[in-house]
Amino acid sequence: MNKRETLDHQTFGRLSKIYIIALGAIALFTIGGQFFIQRYLNSQIDDSRIINLSGRQRMLSQKLSKEILLLSDLKDNTLKTSYIKDLQSTLELWKKSHENLAQYNDSIQRKNRDSIEIKKMFTALQPYFNSIYLNSIQAIKLINKDTIDHQQLKPHLETVILNEPLFLKQMDAIVFQYEKEAQQKVSSLKKIELLLFGFIILILIFEFFLLFRPVALSIKKTISNLLVSQKKAEQMASRAEELRKVQEESMQELVSLTKAIDQTLLYARVDEQGALINLGGRFAKLLGIEQNYERKYLSDLMNLSEVQKNKLLGLITQNKGGVFNEEFEFKTASGEKVWLDISIITVFKEHGTSERLVLCSNISKRKDAQKEVERLTAAQYKEKEDLQKSNASQIVEAQEEERKRIAKEIHDSIGQMLTALKLNIEAINLNNLEKASQRIDGLKKISEDLIQGVRIATFNLTPPELKDYGISIALQKMAKELSKLTSKNIIFENKSNFDQRFNSLVETNLYRVTQEAVNNAIKYAQSNFIMISVTHSDTVLSITIDDNGKGFDIKNIPTKPANNAEGGMGLFFMKERMNYINGRIFINSSPGEGTRVTLNYNSTTTS
Repeated sequence: MNKRETLDHQTFGRLSKIYIIALGAIALFTIGGQFFIQRYLNSQIDDSRIINLSGRQRMLSQKLSKEILLLSDLKDNTLKTSYIKDLQSTLELWKKSHENLAQYNDSIQRKNRDSIEIKKMFTALQPYFNSIYLNSIQAIKLINKDTIDHQQLKPHLETVILNEPLFLKQMDAIVFQYEKEAQQKVSSLKKIELLLFGFIILILIFEFFLLFRPVALSIKKTISNLLVSQKKAEQMASRAEELRKVQEESMQELVSLTKAIDQTLLYARVDEQGALINLGGRFAKLLGIEQNYERKYLSDLMNLSEVQKNKLLGLITQNKGGVFNEEFEFKTASGEKVWLDISIITVFKEHGTSERLVLCSNISKRKDAQKEVERLTAAQYKEKEDLQKSNASQIVEAQEEERKRIAKEIHDSIGQMLTALKLNIEAINLNNLEKASQRIDGLKKISEDLIQGVRIATFNLTPPELKDYGISIALQKMAKELSKLTSKNIIFENKSNFDQRFNSLVETNLYRVTQEAVNNAIKYAQSNFIMISVTHSDTVLSITIDDNGKGFDIKNIPTKPANNAEGGMGLFFMKERMNYINGRIFINSSPGEGTRVTLNYNSTTTS
C-alpha cells in the first residue's frame, strides 16, 4: 500500500489542512488588526507632538511679551545686554517653533487627509504671528540704542501686547481642535478594535463548532475504538498466554504422569481377548517376569485360583465401556500373598478397535489394616459390653444398697419409734393420772419424731414438688427442708428466673444428682454453707452446687469404683445419671478450698 494512502497519513493530512485554515484565518485577522492599530497609534504620536509644540508656542509668546515689557522699563543698564540677548533667543526659538509647527502640520495634513479646520486656523494665526514678530524686531532695535525713545517704542509694544492675547486664543483653539480630532481617532480605533475582536470571536466559534468539535469527536471515537481494540488484543494475548501456560503445564503433567506410571503404577495393556500388549516394569517385577511376555494372557501370568482367573478374563473380554473394579488375591513368584485392586478401562482407537488398560493398586496393607480394625472393633465391642455389664452390676448393687439404706432408716428410726409408741401406749394406766399424763406427753414427742422421720424418708424418695412444679421449685424446697433438718446454711438462688419444664426422667435425674452433691457436701465435706444456683440460656440449663467444705483431690477418686466399700460410688452414679440424659457434669475441688459441682443440660434435646 502506498504510504500516502494509509489511514494515519490521510488523517494527519486532513487534520493539518483544518488547523492551517483555522490558524491562518485567526492570524490574518490578527495581523490586519495590528496594521490598523499601529497606524492609529502612529497618528496619535504625531498628534501628541503637535499638541506639545502648540503648548510651547503659547508659553514662548507669553515669555516674549513679558521680556519686551521688562526691557522697555529697565532701569539698570548693566543688565540690558543680558536681557536683550535672552529676548533675541526667545524670539528666534518662538519663530523657529512656529515654522516647525506649520511645516509639521502641513505634512500631517497631507498624509492623513484630515479636516481643513486646523489649516484654516493656522492661516488665521499667521497675521498675529507676523505682527508680533516684526514689532518685536523693531522693539529690539530701539532698545539696543544707548537711549531708548519711548515714543517710538510705544507703538511696537502696544502692537505686541494687543496681538499676544489674540495669538494665545488662536493657539488654544488649535490645541482644542487637535484634542477633538485625537479623541475622534481614539473612538474610531476602539470601534475598529471591537469589530476585529468580534470577527475573531466569530471565527473561533465557527472553528469550534465546524472544525474543532467534529475533529475532537472523531478523535475521541477513534481513540475509543483503539482502546477497545487494545483491550481485546490484550485479552487475546492474555488468553493465548494462559493457553500456552496450560499447554506447558499439561505437557509437564503428562511427562510426570508417564514417568510416575513407569516407576510406580502397576499397569498392563491387553487386547480384547486378554493377551498382553505392554506390561509396566513394576508390575512385571511383581509378577516375576523379565521378558518374552507378549501375546501371553495376563490371567495366566498371575498366580490366581481357577475361579479368580476366569473372573478376571471375563471382566477383560466382556468390558465394552466404563470402569470395572475388583479385588484379587494371588501369590507372587516369591510366594508372598498380595491383594490387588484391579480397575479395567476400555480404550477405543481411531480405526475402531479397542484395548483394555488394566490398572492395579496393591491393597495388601489396607487388607491387613482392615483385618486389624475388625479385630480391634470386636475387642472394643467386647470391652464395651463388659463395661456395660459391670455398670449394670454396680447399678443393681447400688439399688440394693439404697434399699438396704431405706430399710435401715425405717427399722432404726421409724420402726424403733413405732415400737416405743406401742410400749408407751400399752403402759398408760388411767388409774394413775399423773403418770398417764407424763406418758401422753412422751407419746406426743415420739409422734413428732415419728412424723419428722417419715417426712425425711418420703422427702428422700420422691418430693411432690418435682412432679407438680418442676426442677426449680423442687430444688428450692430441698434446700429449705435440708437447711431445717441439718441446721446447715443451704441457700437456693434462681439467677435467671428459670421455670421451664422437662420430662420427668430429665427432671428426676437432675434432682437426684443435685441431691447427691448436697448430701456429699453435708456428710463428707463438713461444710456449713452450701449454695445451689440455677441459670439458663436459650439452649443450656446450668445447676451449680458450691460448698465451703474441706474439699478433696479429684485425682484420688477412681473413675470406676470396684465396689461400694471403696467409696466413689456417689460420684460415679452422678456421672452415669448425667450421661443417661445426655448432660455433662464438671467437678472442681482442691483440699481445703471447697468443692464446685456444675451440671449442664442441653434444654433443646427434650421439651
